[in-house]
Order: sequence, then C-alpha cells, then structure tokens
Amino acid sequence: MHPVEAANYVIPTPAMECWINGVCAHCQGNAPGAITPGRQRIGKSYAIRYFVENQFKYLGDSVAVVSMEVAPHRSITEKMLFGDLLRSMGYPTTKSDPEARRSLFIGRLVEAASRAIHRKVLIIIDEAQLLDSFTLRLLASVHNDLVRIYKVTCMWLLVGQDELSILRQTVLAEGQRQLVARFMRETIELGRLQAGAEFRYCVSCYDKMRYPAKDGPTFSEYFAPEACKAGYQIGSDADLILETLQTEAHQHGIASMDAISMEAFTAVMNDILVNQLPRLDVGDRLDLGMILESAEAVAWLSLEEDAFLADVEAVDGTNKNAA
Repeated sequence: MHPVEAANYVIPTPAMECWINGVCAHCQGNAPGAITPGRQRIGKSYAIRYFVENQFKYLGDSVAVVSMEVAPHRSITEKMLFGDLLRSMGYPTTKSDPEARRSLFIGRLVEAASRAIHRKVLIIIDEAQLLDSFTLRLLASVHNDLVRIYKVTCMWLLVGQDELSILRQTVLAEGQRQLVARFMRETIELGRLQAGAEFRYCVSCYDKMRYPAKDGPTFSEYFAPEACKAGYQIGSDADLILETLQTEAHQHGIASMDAISMEAFTAVMNDILVNQLPRLDVGDRLDLGMILESAEAVAWLSLEEDAFLADVEAVDGTNKNAA
C-alpha cells in the first residue's frame, strides 16, 4: 500500500527540523533531561518517529535513540508503567512481577546503549504529561542503575501535551527539585506548521518524495501520472489549498489561521492525493470545489476548531495566571 493511502509517512517540516536541531544540541551537551510540551496535533509524534527513524543521520553512532509511550490509567502502578513502556518499545512481556518488568526495561536500554560507541542513549517518552512524581521517581531509579551499574550515559526527553509544563511546576511545588533537574531541565520547543513559505514547502514535498524511495514515482506522479507527465506539480496549487482552508476557517469563526496542525494538514493532503489527483486530466489543476470536498471528507474543520479552542484556552489560562 502506498504510504499516502496508509497515512504512513512523515514530512520533515521546518519546525520539525528546528526541534531536531534542539534535540541534537541537547544530546551533545549531555544534559540529563528536557521536555517538549505542546498542544494536541501539532506533530509531536510525527517528529519523534522521524527522528528515531533517521537518528544515524543526525547523531551518527555516538548516541542510541529509543522511544516509548506512557499509556493512560486511572492510577499508574510500577507494574503498569514498565509494562506499558516495554510494550510501546515492541517488547511486550507476560511477566507480572514489577521488579522483573523493571529489569527487562533496564536490559533493553542497556542493549540500545551498547550500539553507541560511547554507550550513550537518548530515551524519548511520549504522552509524558501522564507521568507524576511517583513514576518520575521510578524512572530516576532506572537512570541511577544505568549510570552506576552499567556505565551508561542516559538522557531523557519527555514529550507531551501542555500539561507537561504544569507537571514541572507541580513537581517543583512538591519539593522534588532533583526530578526537575533530572528530567525537565531544558525546554525544546516544537512549533506548528506556519502558513506561507512553510506551507508551500510542505506541499511541494509531495512532488519530491518517492515510493519506492529510490526509483519510484513521486507521490504526485503516483496518483496523477498523466497530469504530472505533462508537467503538473501539486506544489503549484499550494497557495490555492492554503487560501481555501483559511477562508473556510474564517467563515466558521476561526479568525487566525497563520499556523496549521500537522494532523489537519496531512489529513487534507492525503485525501487530495488519493481522491482528487486521479481526476486530473492533462492540463488540469485543482479547483476550489475539489479542495473543499477533501477538507469536508476528513472533517478538517473540526481538527482546526479543536486546535483553535486549545490555543484560546491556553491564552485564557495565561491571562488568568497573570491577573
């Protein structure tokens, strides 16, 4: 199945590249911990996946990178935490003893670190806003064992929703400054996809990315072979796509559309490629109706409404705190 049809690809946006540069600097500085907070759908999981898949390009063999995800529970126990982390790493276990799961978890991290020439590992935890001071203490114990027993240099990157910043404040209020120093010393920002040049760049990527990667047709050519053979590129319609989405958003009460969530962007673009590009004849281009049809098909507006409301709530919260 084509990556667009499977929604199984990542575009390295300028914001993502900036975030990756920050992560690389974090690794080079050997700081023990950093956080990336951000609202839903800005592309945090996309960024993690892209960085993990391309870690050698950015870090060479000096640092190993592993990623995992915290699962939601009403109350997270030690057994649940290590079981969920192992499962998200691709190593599910039937062991029920918490200590056995902890040992397996440490073993996987030591195994990863052994692949790096300096026995260094970057541990990325997604949905980290679900952690608390108890689970952070469990991870601090893992950190200590890795350093003391296995001589592994480990760095942590906690990625999650905006509540991750609140977690930092909560842990500080509890007097757990050592946990903040260990896991939350720095903040590495990940921005949204900006309208204008960044949006045009990301649309143009569909005219460059290929499947199969080396010698296959571009994503645009795959879905509109005849039109592209005659010279069509979807990048030439980037401004029309953006203006159509901005106008639609404005008509539904979203006043500012200077940035777009990656989930909304890829959802619309996937539908355009799969359902609109095959309709193009030689000499055709996308039109307003085709773009609106795809936007409606993926409920694009509801995704951006959620993003807009999240931004409003964040601003309101800041204003209330300031007051």
